[in-house]
Amino acid sequence: MKVIMLPCVEGGIGHVSRTATLARALKRADPSVQVEYVIDTVRLRPPNIEMTMRMGYQPRLLPPISRQNRNAVTTACFGDADVIVDDTARYLFPLRACVPRAAWVSIPIPPVGDELFGDWPMMRQMDAIIWAYAPLVALPEEMSLVEDLITRTGPFLDLAAVPGREEARAGLGAEPGSPMILYAVRNFPFTREFGIRVLTAVYRAAERLQRGPHPGLRLHLLAVHDREELRGILGLEAFPDWVRLEGVVPQAEALRHISAADIVIGEGTSTMHEAAALGTPMVLVPGPISETLLLGEALGRQGAAHSFLPDAVTPEALEGAFRAVLDRPGETGIMRDRAKALITGGGGVDAAARIILETGAKRRAATA
Repeated sequence: MKVIMLPCVEGGIGHVSRTATLARALKRADPSVQVEYVIDTVRLRPPNIEMTMRMGYQPRLLPPISRQNRNAVTTACFGDADVIVDDTARYLFPLRACVPRAAWVSIPIPPVGDELFGDWPMMRQMDAIIWAYAPLVALPEEMSLVEDLITRTGPFLDLAAVPGREEARAGLGAEPGSPMILYAVRNFPFTREFGIRVLTAVYRAAERLQRGPHPGLRLHLLAVHDREELRGILGLEAFPDWVRLEGVVPQAEALRHISAADIVIGEGTSTMHEAAALGTPMVLVPGPISETLLLGEALGRQGAAHSFLPDAVTPEALEGAFRAVLDRPGETGIMRDRAKALITGGGGVDAAARIILETGAKRRAATA
């Protein structure tokens, strides 16, 4: 069976990492499954190409579609698929008309909302819909229109091979007693204005702690696209030695950083899910889109993390949150345990893999 992943590539790298987690679960369930990626070049942000290749896949590139090329292009990109899995890219579902043999499984993001009233005839034609969120984020009422197609799996987590905190810290060369703050920059996926505000606030807050009560503090910046750009944004002649910068890293490496950190800055959904499940304290600055705001605000309301709305992200606010996490370990432990309990549980990625394999088998039988 061939499964083609069609992740959203117009934002951060979270949809690529989520589908890669799903790909590994598919291979565990059935080693004969072949997985490939198709990347929509029209909406592409370049880090997603790099991330896909870091996952070990050479993606097929979907060019702009026109009336003249749609059949040939769709056949070239999807013609050998048994199942197409879109992760928030259901706008490409009409291409299925050119490859009717393939099953189509969709992973939407909340709240789905009013647009479902325009999309529901299209979604009714899908073979399955996977809701990859914890009960903390309720299924939108509008989804009742396609309730019979939905499987609620919970978040996709594949953390068995992630080392524990002390092993992860040792692997990264972290010194004992040196708190680590982790932030994945990712080329500002939630708009440049928001990204610069968060980067500046995180850096200035860390700088104050590093010069004050936590001189051993380290700031790790991952998925850095352009070091010189960040240096200019922060007004630095050079980065100090307490800042560590790395580019886009494989998912396993990113998870090792999350495990090692004392604080993870949570912008995107995948980062929030993974940090919560690994038991790493979070300071949430959810990107200004519906999915991340819903999850970030819900975790904040439940006392599972320090959470800030976009307009409230300032160096002073983040410094206060960082101090609370580092200086009040008892309260931090309660928040960390609460976050883990809220995010984990359910069938997760293995349940999603089973749905895809079953859907592909049914489609094959129906079109034989």
